[in-house]
Amino acid sequence: MALRLATATVTARLSGQRGRAIVNAKGHHYVVDSPLTLGGPNEEINPIDLLLSSLATHGTFTIERVARENNYPLKNVSMQVSGSFDPRGVTGEAIDPALQTIRARLTLEGVTHEQAQVLVAAFRSRCPVYATLAKAARIDLEVISDSVGSN
Repeated sequence: MALRLATATVTARLSGQRGRAIVNAKGHHYVVDSPLTLGGPNEEINPIDLLLSSLATHGTFTIERVARENNYPLKNVSMQVSGSFDPRGVTGEAIDPALQTIRARLTLEGVTHEQAQVLVAAFRSRCPVYATLAKAARIDLEVISDSVGSN
């Protein structure tokens, strides 16, 4: 059987306002602003926000699916993600502009400690955003769980 890859495509174009782009993804349009350090208006979401929100949302969706596959009583999942970088690199200084560290706080509600461990392992092994970013930067993952008793 031939390998079938999924492909996601987005298009960004300048809006005509300095530091602002219009992004099209699957027929949806949204505004992305450049941060102040690049001369943008910084009124809308910026590219780093988009990158970090991709990890948070795909991570929660992956965990939701794995919980459903395993009939785990997951009541809620949330993930807060932050990233640290030196903005001087973006302005042309000889500084690495890459994210140096990504911190993720994963909160799970309604599952046992053992179930939480399975969900975290699945997140790390099945989430394409995590797998991609983990190759580029250190991801510190903190897991908070209400860990109900084992069944």
